[in-house]
Amino acid sequence: MTRKFLSLTIAFASLAAFLVAVTAPAGAQSLSANEKLYAELAKLPAKERHARIVAGAKKEGVFEYVNSLSRSISRGLKKKFTKKYPFLKLKFTNKGSQDATEQLFSEERAGRHLTDAIGIGVPDYTALAGSNIAAAYPTPAIKSIKSEFKEFIDPKNEFLPFYWSSHGITYNTKLVKNPPKSWMDMCHARFKGKASFEPAETRFLIGLYNLFGKDFNKVEAWIQCMAKNKPVIQRGHTARLRLMLSGDHAISADQYLYRGFSMKKKKKSLPFGIAENVPVLGYAGAVVINKNAPHPYAAALFADFLLTKSAQKVMAKKSRGTLTLPTKYLPKGAKLVIYGYADKKTADKLHEIWGKHIASR
Repeated sequence: MTRKFLSLTIAFASLAAFLVAVTAPAGAQSLSANEKLYAELAKLPAKERHARIVAGAKKEGVFEYVNSLSRSISRGLKKKFTKKYPFLKLKFTNKGSQDATEQLFSEERAGRHLTDAIGIGVPDYTALAGSNIAAAYPTPAIKSIKSEFKEFIDPKNEFLPFYWSSHGITYNTKLVKNPPKSWMDMCHARFKGKASFEPAETRFLIGLYNLFGKDFNKVEAWIQCMAKNKPVIQRGHTARLRLMLSGDHAISADQYLYRGFSMKKKKKSLPFGIAENVPVLGYAGAVVINKNAPHPYAAALFADFLLTKSAQKVMAKKSRGTLTLPTKYLPKGAKLVIYGYADKKTADKLHEIWGKHIASR
């Protein structure tokens, strides 16, 4: 066989292998070393499993995490974790959920295995679903999740939920005397120019999709109605909340309920109100471990830690929705619309609808 022919043979073989790899379904692709490790750990008794993870993390010594929670919660979690496991150096990068997802996706597509894990809102997992980037991580830690939140658990174990967030309708009690009793009430003329939203936000749009029975026409009708009411569009939930409370505008149909609740706990006179008769959009926040994580034991140790009582108390103290402790800020008898992520086609369609009516104004 000539050298030229041999080179061509190798080239075609490599191309064929590449095509098989990129076209094969995610489930058909071979497990990474980390996933094999996690599957092996899952077979061990809980104490033995934990001891092995701790021993492995000690050898690794480092954990790289992209965090999407507030800096105060991030500091609290780091403090509790390092007190318990002082041998690990935690490197936290703070980014929004969508940015964290995009970072991991970009790194892995470039073959740069830098990040061990990311913390995201589960609706943003749409960008990673089917990408063969997240490690399947079965863990007994999920047993501590309260029964009402079991729906948040991923059957594929590609993300581990450890808190939950709520989007609802909040308002300035001095400016709104008759709060909405339904999401469609936001269409009323009295809210024209007085309601605020984030720019196109995947987690909110998927929430609306579930709220309206996964009917694109109903979602579009609502968004079109909002557009006619000329809403305030500004990035930053906390910034918008502060503006609303100061009287800049009257109401927000795209706001985390816990933020205002937490602020009002500190200052009772704040004119913060929650539209109590309106369904609350609820989704989980989760940790996603990179299947090519440089420090797989440390990633596992941190993921399990997030569902411990110690970590859950850190979040509860900041009024975040926890999965193992009672949630204090929800109105009594609140109706929850619990949802996860959607496929990319659905998410793209929702963004298209938003862009058509609101982003194009």
